Amino acid sequence: MNAEDIGIMKIQIEHRNPTLREYQILRGSTGWEDLDDSTVEKGLENSLFAVCAIAGGQTVGIGRIIGDGAIYFYIQDVIVMPAFRKMGIGDRIMRELEEWLHKNTYRHSFIGLMAAEGVKDFYTRFGYLERGSSRPGMNKLRD
Repeated sequence: MNAEDIGIMKIQIEHRNPTLREYQILRGSTGWEDLDDSTVEKGLENSLFAVCAIAGGQTVGIGRIIGDGAIYFYIQDVIVMPAFRKMGIGDRIMRELEEWLHKNTYRHSFIGLMAAEGVKDFYTRFGYLERGSSRPGMNKLRD
């Protein structure tokens, strides 16, 4: 099956974590660092909320929310398979995540995300802003 065979109306959204295999396939499509299966399983178990976009029985997109469930929430792993991009699937995933956040966050809860190169404009459509120079974002990866 290819993307041309699937209309956007045939994309199903499921509220669930991706399976280990689905996650590893989607993550692999991004060029991000490889993670071992036990690490992925633990991470997925700790999701607050997740969605999968399904086309013809295949998971073609995912998105997760992680955090402490009260003060801090982070949108994580919004991934759409390359062949299925520019079809509105990412928008549908984000709308589901945003709806969950609207219902499950509190006044002044922090909602953050780290955008990959080239997708900043996608997230600004949902109200996300770059951090100012007086509040630089930082991160590190463990060796």
